[in-house]
Amino acid sequence: MLALTRRVTFNAGHVYKGAGLTRAELDATFGIAAEPSGHGHDYVLEVTIEGPVDATDGMVVNIKTLDDLLDRMIAPIDHRMLNVSMPEFRDAVPTTERLAQALWARLPKEIGRARATALLLRESPDLSVELEGKEPAMVYLTRSVEFAAAHRLHADGLSDDENRRIYGKCNNPNGHGHNYVAEITVKGEPDARTGVIVDIGKLDDLLKREIDARFDHKHLNLDTPYFKDRVPTAENIARTIWERIAAQVPACRDGGAVALHRVRLIETARSWFDYFGG
Repeated sequence: MLALTRRVTFNAGHVYKGAGLTRAELDATFGIAAEPSGHGHDYVLEVTIEGPVDATDGMVVNIKTLDDLLDRMIAPIDHRMLNVSMPEFRDAVPTTERLAQALWARLPKEIGRARATALLLRESPDLSVELEGKEPAMVYLTRSVEFAAAHRLHADGLSDDENRRIYGKCNNPNGHGHNYVAEITVKGEPDARTGVIVDIGKLDDLLKREIDARFDHKHLNLDTPYFKDRVPTAENIARTIWERIAAQVPACRDGGAVALHRVRLIETARSWFDYFGG
């Protein structure tokens, strides 16, 4: 089996309204995004299919076939208002979570010899949602936060020579720095009325408090207490972020029906690290 992911872009507007939500409820849930005039996004949609590689043509499916399918699916909503162009949102809030689920429902699952297995919908560079075909009711939302920090890789339990051998230039006594990107992924099922899995405002406040305020423009070894007995490798930074926020994520949704799924720490364009807890 082989997995193929194809990307397509489209532009659409939407108004957050419906489901009997009052203006006060909309404002409390969506903030400025609940403006009655609406707003829009340049969406990026990625669809993943899996299947066997054909012995004759060497493909899982002809890319032209997949592109034609995606074009037909996107054409009715591209450069249109989702509340009007999609019956699913005539009386439901067109959140990114719900839009991903609606697109998944419209996507043919059998595509030639292959089968659709996953979908990712990116609303902006720092916000995306994903779902998997085996459990499309569950949505994974990723929020990104960038911070600049310095560190020195040095293990107190090793000799100076061992530290230099293991960490090389990263053992420089004066340290070095990175522009880190932490991608925080939470999971849950969209609320029946609001269509969200998490209060973005509360999640943003949590990430600002626990990541930005604690790590941005800091020397991790010298300015934070978290790496006194832990080498500030990217692996350990990801673990530390998880430990700081995991227990607080459920409070970012009324009823607590949301959980931390993954912390991804991007250290450079060539290296990133995923931590799933435990």
